[in-house]
Amino acid sequence: MKILHLFSNWKWTGPAEHTLHVVSCLKQRGHDLTFACGKPPEGVKESLLKMAEQRGITPLTSFHMNKHFHIFHNLSDIRRLEHFLKENQFQIVHTHLTNDHFLGIISARRIKGIKIIRSCYEGEELRRSLMNRILFSHLTDGIICVSERARKSLLNTFHFPTDKIWKIPVPVDGQRFNPEKRSESVRASYGIKGDEVVVGIVARVQPHRRFNTLLSALALTIEKIPNLKLMIVGRGTHIEKVAKKPVEKMGLSPYVIFTGYREKDYAETLACMDIKVFLVPGTDGACRAVREAMAMEIPVIAARRGMLPEIIDDGINGLIIDDTPENLSQAIESLVSNPALRREMGEKARLKALSEFSLFTYGERIEEVYRTVAS
Repeated sequence: MKILHLFSNWKWTGPAEHTLHVVSCLKQRGHDLTFACGKPPEGVKESLLKMAEQRGITPLTSFHMNKHFHIFHNLSDIRRLEHFLKENQFQIVHTHLTNDHFLGIISARRIKGIKIIRSCYEGEELRRSLMNRILFSHLTDGIICVSERARKSLLNTFHFPTDKIWKIPVPVDGQRFNPEKRSESVRASYGIKGDEVVVGIVARVQPHRRFNTLLSALALTIEKIPNLKLMIVGRGTHIEKVAKKPVEKMGLSPYVIFTGYREKDYAETLACMDIKVFLVPGTDGACRAVREAMAMEIPVIAARRGMLPEIIDDGINGLIIDDTPENLSQAIESLVSNPALRREMGEKARLKALSEFSLFTYGERIEEVYRTVAS
């Protein structure tokens, strides 16, 4: 099958990683696939282009592919894309963001036989804008969403046909994220002693990510479990105000490890955790860090928010809580004080990650969508 993937951004984000998973899986399955994305500015070290090249994929960057609507750049892209589609006789145009969805639809509108697919990585409701109402109409042949919550939102908000929406959870690389990455030497490099239990969070440090709840829960828990450490993996322009100053003010500095943003050793850093906390889904909504922790056999304590209860099976491979400091403290204490339960939940979390979030299964499911839409 001949497929064109469009991604209207150059930045390395959650949706960018999910898109690369799709492209990689389909290439490995033998499809004739072209991937077009935005071109990063000169001197940028971290970009979608760089990450794609590391995976053996050479993106097409000759289109503007702006993240946001730009009338002159969009007109140029539409003209050139229409010619490109005709010349290469694509069967499927798979889009991933709002602007590339728009570009794909307008470019293909006069070409017979091309089907338009859209992946939606939002775990919550899509904004009911005029643009979205146009895009999620009969002009789109199929939608792939990441959760049942998102699927119902599309049905209720845009009245999209039920048989044209597929729920396919985003995958996780089970080879990169596996419990064998755990290393006592890496833990020691962060100052973690052998008997200390590490609760961790991976998130951009912003006010809405409920770090105040997490720090209050830590203060309550260390009164009973003094060998507890909190590891905060991430960065953010508000990190001083949201996390570092409150940690000092609350006298929690001996118990908190700030790792900053990790790239090359991210999996090894994640493996330092014994328990992971996730309170608010990020901007892409797919809760990627939760799936990664599950693949590492790390039980997750998650808030009853968004699609988190769809990922974590409460009491089986993690815990779902109403996220007050008291509830979070109690959940942490229950897992810290019961290592056997922690191990059992971790093992079941990895089993779910490998069975439901595997790259192989992901490729198969996307392929099935293409076959259905094409027929």
